[in-house]
Amino acid sequence: MSLPKTRFLDSTLRSPVLQLPVRTAVFELQQARVLFSPGSKLTPGQLQEAGPVTDIVAPSLMHTAGMKAAAQAHPNARLWGPAGVREKHPELTWHGILGETPWPFESELALIPIPGMPKMNESAFLHHPSKALYLTDMVFNVTQPKGLAAWMFFGMFGTYKRFAVSRLFLRFAKDRAAFNVAIQKIAGLDFEHVVPSHGEAMLNEGKPRLLAAFRERGLIP
Repeated sequence: MSLPKTRFLDSTLRSPVLQLPVRTAVFELQQARVLFSPGSKLTPGQLQEAGPVTDIVAPSLMHTAGMKAAAQAHPNARLWGPAGVREKHPELTWHGILGETPWPFESELALIPIPGMPKMNESAFLHHPSKALYLTDMVFNVTQPKGLAAWMFFGMFGTYKRFAVSRLFLRFAKDRAAFNVAIQKIAGLDFEHVVPSHGEAMLNEGKPRLLAAFRERGLIP
């Protein structure tokens, strides 16, 4: 997969019953290099392959496990995370909180907080140069699941072998009014591709497929 001004570092979370693919992105911005959602299983070599990283982003409280190793590999990088991340990882020095601290790269990598999910506090990101929308756990697209319990794991999510919004993700939305406002904003964005953290990217037809996935879950008319 190739998208402008973007590199990908892929890894896999392995257990006896499931293999979960994890995608990390590296954005080459005009005055920064952002390591986005570093996977916990990335090797030191892969982290170094990211190049001179200036900022490291954990887009969700569920995607923080790789931040420590990423910070060690890039000790001068600024760390960004969602509300609650300082309490979850007090051992790390956090530069900014997504949605609270001013985000300096809005013109190239737009931040879209998804409120109403205090146990997750996920944010979506829109990379303007590639017109790609990045979603962490909202959408899965693992078309070739591996592991004895993969069918059960993805089946409970409603994402078995297909691109779909995770039912489990929706259970974290405690303030549905605030959550729905974010969904409407995402639906109105200008993008062509959807890149989930888990599974294959939906290239070229990302927006219509995401809108169809929203409709399937009753999130938009």
